[in-house]
Amino acid sequence: MSSDDGGKKKIAIVSVSALVLVAMVVAVAVTNSKSAAPDTASSGEITTSTKAIKAICQPTDYKEICEESLTKEGVTSTDPKELVKSAFKIATDYVNGAIQNSTTLKELAKDPRANQALQNCRELLEFAIDDIKQSFDRISTFQMGEVKAFVEDLKVWLSGAMTYEDTCLDGFENTTGEAGEKMKQFLKSSQQLTSNGLAMVTELSKTLGDLQLPTLGRRLMGEDGISEWVSDTNRRLLQAGPPAVKPNVVVAQDGSGKYKTINEALAEIPKNSNVTFVIHVKAGIYKEHVVITKAMTHVTMYGDGPTKTVVTGSLNYVDGIQTFKTASFAAIGANFFARDQLLRERHGFREHCRAY
Repeated sequence: MSSDDGGKKKIAIVSVSALVLVAMVVAVAVTNSKSAAPDTASSGEITTSTKAIKAICQPTDYKEICEESLTKEGVTSTDPKELVKSAFKIATDYVNGAIQNSTTLKELAKDPRANQALQNCRELLEFAIDDIKQSFDRISTFQMGEVKAFVEDLKVWLSGAMTYEDTCLDGFENTTGEAGEKMKQFLKSSQQLTSNGLAMVTELSKTLGDLQLPTLGRRLMGEDGISEWVSDTNRRLLQAGPPAVKPNVVVAQDGSGKYKTINEALAEIPKNSNVTFVIHVKAGIYKEHVVITKAMTHVTMYGDGPTKTVVTGSLNYVDGIQTFKTASFAAIGANFFARDQLLRERHGFREHCRAY
């Protein structure tokens, strides 16, 4: 099962994570520079910004694109928020450019597998746009005392970005034509920016360590032993079990629920809601391909037990389905929560099970 947590963290932040981090490090560098020698003219401000950009790009493997991507936009401000705005524009341009190229490449992809790979790449890049916007909103409320947790988040996002980039390109294996090679070229800059981002995260950690700035550690567990990010509804579900939670929809193959299939129930989920939507899937073997889409947020799904409620499918690469799309159950929407069900994958002669 894939989720937003670890996305879920998708080609998500293909460019913005690296560039948002640029703004943070530039702010630190500029602060130190100003304390030693204040600027006296506008040209001095430009020099300070340029030096700061060069400084934070120094530890990266791809210094040229690191510096050019910021200076090309004419970034002269030392205001962190202005730098973030510039980073947001640059990242959006890169991702939108890749999306447009994926559309153009369809003309070259006569191989059915190559066409599927292009569609998958487009989907992943669209996820990236959404995550860039979410990250931009988050940086606006950034607090210095939370920098340690923020750095850890960046590492997760950047690692996820590299995974999704690789997943996009992996889809072109065993395909014919030039589409795969062209996509590699279009994603080259994004991959370099992601690599640079990881290098910057390391440098930022060192800088903060040298400055000995007070930071708050990441608190994962509450006093009740449950992760703090878990919603009240899901907390009750974990503590007291299903009887403590009233479902919005019940799915039952025997007709005792509102629907007989999980996909029918998904149609009732409010789009982009902040309120938990609970689905109870009663005992039975559900042979479905279930996808909790990006717009299906705060969804909780529980069954009658991993030996009673089973979701199973048999999509596989041998039958012409890209590996990225073979999961019987995929959760992309943020804050998805599952309990008491078994997800069984059947791929040819192999079977994989996951219990929740």
